[in-house]
Amino acid sequence: MRLLRTGILALSLTVTATVGLAADYEIFAEFATVETGVNHYAVERLDHKNEKLHHCTAVLDAETKQLTGQCTERPGFPEKPIGKGLNVQGGISNIFGGLPVLGSWKIDQTTGKTEFCISDPAQCVEVTPQ
Repeated sequence: MRLLRTGILALSLTVTATVGLAADYEIFAEFATVETGVNHYAVERLDHKNEKLHHCTAVLDAETKQLTGQCTERPGFPEKPIGKGLNVQGGISNIFGGLPVLGSWKIDQTTGKTEFCISDPAQCVEVTPQ
């Protein structure tokens, strides 16, 4: 009987720990497009705490090398969360057309801090919704 109680307690702690690992924030569907003189990067951002969906964009002006970005709230929210894993999640943008500067999105899945970084010139822009 004692072994059964210990097993149930261990199982209960495992389930609690697993549920605790669910991410509060995540990103998905990274993509990029290239036009003459401008690179556009985008990602979808989920805020599980407030059940909000944001479309985040970053723009690199090829002439000035200035990187700007923002997130805009979109209607709706997915029924089933898809995030798992460590606190920081990232992804490299898929590229359509041209020769873009490679970039990557990062989100802290605990705080929601969201940023986009490029390699040339090395810089990042924070796009966390306010």
